Amino acid sequence: MSVSLADATYVHDLEEHLRVIVFEAEAAADAKAAVLLVRGALARGDRAKAAQLAESTRRLAHTRPADQAVGIAALHVRGLVDHDPALLDVVADRYQISLARAGAIEDAGLAWAGRGQHDDAVTRLRQAYDLYERIRDRPGMDRARAELRAAGVRLHHWRRVARPAYGWDSLTDTERRIADLVSSGLSNRQVAGQVFLSTHTVAFHLRHIFWKLGVTSRVELARQAAHHAANTG
Repeated sequence: MSVSLADATYVHDLEEHLRVIVFEAEAAADAKAAVLLVRGALARGDRAKAAQLAESTRRLAHTRPADQAVGIAALHVRGLVDHDPALLDVVADRYQISLARAGAIEDAGLAWAGRGQHDDAVTRLRQAYDLYERIRDRPGMDRARAELRAAGVRLHHWRRVARPAYGWDSLTDTERRIADLVSSGLSNRQVAGQVFLSTHTVAFHLRHIFWKLGVTSRVELARQAAHHAANTG
């Protein structure tokens, strides 16, 4: 569908209005609007504008260290501009508001897809869809469904072929790699060097691994890994 000149002008004026409110007004910053502005710039293919907005968000967060929402938004938009799925995973874990968390999980899924990590991408997009469904956000559900379809997953097959929620089969490729390395005795820092992620991201994945496997320590993880290897080898 073509966009009329009037519509394009309206969108431009609306974005400029939001930019002024977020970055130049004296009132409290709207962190959600900062993320929307960067998403909009990237959707138009305007990476220079997106990077400029991300830098403005970073500076704003620096001037308002007590404003946790702006700090998270600054990380979020950096993850969007850098196409950094690991950072977006961390951001999603920090959001307290369900809609914001769902959006960050969706962004992470798309970024993982851009890295060619199909399993990680599908896992995140399913999580985003489930969260959108829980809060009854229809646009988010429709968007996540379309993104999953593009990844080769159809909604009506999910319940039959979906990845289990618990156990070794529930782990994504990245989680399995981290679980194997941790089980071999490597520290989070050493694992980070092996998988080219930050130590914070490794810790984030490890928390999910522990939860999925029902373990509370690296020793228990190693025991389960050895048991799993013995039964599948």
